[in-house]
Amino acid sequence: MRYIIIFIFLGSTLVYSQACCSAGSPLLSSIEVSSLQKGVLRFGFTYEFNYLNDVFTQTTNINDNTRRRIVHSVLFETNYGITRNLSVSSLFTFINQRRIIFSSLATQNKISTLGIGDAVVLVKYNFMPLSILNKNEFSIGAGVKIPFGESTLKNQGILLPADLQLGSGSWDYIISAYGSKSFFPSLPLNIFGNASFRINGINNRFGDKFEGYSFGNEIIATLGAGYRTNSIWDFSLMFRYRNSQPDEFAQNEIANTGGNWLYIVPGINANLNNQITVRVSGSVPLYRDLTGTQLTTTYTTNFTIFYTLNNL
Repeated sequence: MRYIIIFIFLGSTLVYSQACCSAGSPLLSSIEVSSLQKGVLRFGFTYEFNYLNDVFTQTTNINDNTRRRIVHSVLFETNYGITRNLSVSSLFTFINQRRIIFSSLATQNKISTLGIGDAVVLVKYNFMPLSILNKNEFSIGAGVKIPFGESTLKNQGILLPADLQLGSGSWDYIISAYGSKSFFPSLPLNIFGNASFRINGINNRFGDKFEGYSFGNEIIATLGAGYRTNSIWDFSLMFRYRNSQPDEFAQNEIANTGGNWLYIVPGINANLNNQITVRVSGSVPLYRDLTGTQLTTTYTTNFTIFYTLNNL
């Protein structure tokens, strides 16, 4: 009986769920970066605005404007080159998300959460470091997602849906690979690609008496190109594919979770000096094929400041 009650709760709260690999900020899409040379330390401070106002049933936009979600994420990342081949990256997050439900009586039901999200620590090994003679790069990485974010937040005594929590509540494992080919100095262009796989753990968000909840495993793959100019401006264009498996509770799949997304991600960098770079980017979905009916991203915008220290 207790499992029937839980599944009724899940069915009512996950309809039009947020199309996100887990609660909180998009961690995997934030670590699509190259390894650093030995002694280089880079800090990144990012603000991301994620606006969700599209409702899809599989590949069909059903034009339902009864729900809206807005997610503000602040991400702080560090990357450090330990040796010529080895580097380490970390990512910490702070999240504010708000869900609005519009009723037929012109009233609004608003729920918001605010606080520290989950974190990622990743170690990378670069088999082919970039150099004057070598224009190709290939590295692999492995790490963990640390469940710093709260995963049992309640509203008026009722446990909030998993996608409104600040974190997933589980330890997850990450494997990644990155490759690039540069054509400098003959052509101011480089081509790059990245693939990341996240294996999600289990969170007993309903208490120890119940079996665990698990977000679906996730794959993110990107392919893009960067163009360097003779001014302070650089340009990039990426295509990002994401696949998320359905969430599970008690080893049973949860309805209206999981799917496939394809985004186009344009970006522009301003290299203010040898240490400071400012980046503005955004993403717009080109294709969505979702399991069941879900509220999903309409667009995102990002603003990042990078600060680099050399010879440490």
